[in-house]
Amino acid sequence: METQEYVEYLLKNYHELRKDVEQLKFELNCLQELEPEEVIDALNYTSPQGEKVDPGRVSDKTCNIALVYREVTERINRTSKRELEKMITANEYELMKLEYCIHRLGGKLSEVIKDIYLQGMSWADVCKKHYISEKTLNKYRRQAVSKLVEMFELTKSVI
Repeated sequence: METQEYVEYLLKNYHELRKDVEQLKFELNCLQELEPEEVIDALNYTSPQGEKVDPGRVSDKTCNIALVYREVTERINRTSKRELEKMITANEYELMKLEYCIHRLGGKLSEVIKDIYLQGMSWADVCKKHYISEKTLNKYRRQAVSKLVEMFELTKSVI
């Protein structure tokens, strides 16, 4: 996705992305860790891998099974939590970067973008608020998006 498309996507879906972050935070807080019994059930239905008999070891299946299912349970729980945290961090970073860049626009451009996308005001209401025509509003919006794209390109080349 090109930078312009990405910036427009962030602007148009700002409120949905905020809701997604809140949903992910809720899911992280309410994350139900797997119980060992659930993992045992899952392991019972997996097919064995490798040789069926290990000729070099004494068979102590009970101890090995207990260690395996405990390790698998802990790994699955850690992975689930880590994935949710990564998604939250990535989404929050992108939204914070967008808000920061909008703030950096300054003046009318910043106000217009905030009113249209962050506040969700209609074009007619924004025109009335700023005493401008829709043509001027569209010009401000295009200029603001263009400058936001430049800011996002700058951070993209640095990273």
